[in-house]
Amino acid sequence: MKLSKKKLETLKELVKSKDEAQMAVGQLEIRKAHFVGEAMQAENSFQVMREELQSKYGEDVQIDLQTGEIANASNDLKKS
Repeated sequence: MKLSKKKLETLKELVKSKDEAQMAVGQLEIRKAHFVGEAMQAENSFQVMREELQSKYGEDVQIDLQTGEIANASNDLKKS
């Protein structure tokens, strides 16, 4: 007993389509893992700089990211 040629071709196309979709998902997962790692590194770097700035200017320091102006510095280093 055999599948008809038409059924066999349809089955082959479906398997190929499924395999291609699974491959694409795998590639996306690899890219996702890469970007998650980059985001974690950026977050860690941000936290280190945040701690440095808070140590130097105080816990309530606010920095304008456009101008670099420092507000709410709670110690004498605010003019540095």
